[in-house]
Amino acid sequence: MVDPLVTTNKRELVQGIVRGIRQDIEGYKQLKSLLKRQRELMQRRDNTGLAYHNQHQSELCSSLTRKANERRRMLQALGFSGSASGMATLIRKLPASLAAEVSLLWENLLLLVKESQSVNESNGQLLVAQQEVINQLLNRDKDTAIDYGETR
Repeated sequence: MVDPLVTTNKRELVQGIVRGIRQDIEGYKQLKSLLKRQRELMQRRDNTGLAYHNQHQSELCSSLTRKANERRRMLQALGFSGSASGMATLIRKLPASLAAEVSLLWENLLLLVKESQSVNESNGQLLVAQQEVINQLLNRDKDTAIDYGETR
């Protein structure tokens, strides 16, 4: 089977990359919102809501990963590294007006990715803190037995 990227011309590949960046910007805006919602659900200890929410969030993350892999393949099909440095090289080789637009889009995407990572890390810290509280409650001093609020 012939790889469709091999038969796609350079202009179409660049257009696909730009279109993908735009889509990813919207996807990361949505992810950032979902991460904030996830934190609210965690703070309320809404396990049912979290189960549904996390499934939806995981689907979005999978979609963003697929798009990033597609962008990597398109960059490679254009002869660039399939990384951020390859994207920077592509931007430098574009006509000035297009380069400015794509550079702005790319910087916006990178910022949203970093912001999403930060919110996700904050959620992870909350989860760890909640786990520590649960462990403290469950593993109280074994020598002290608590029975109906009274220490024996």
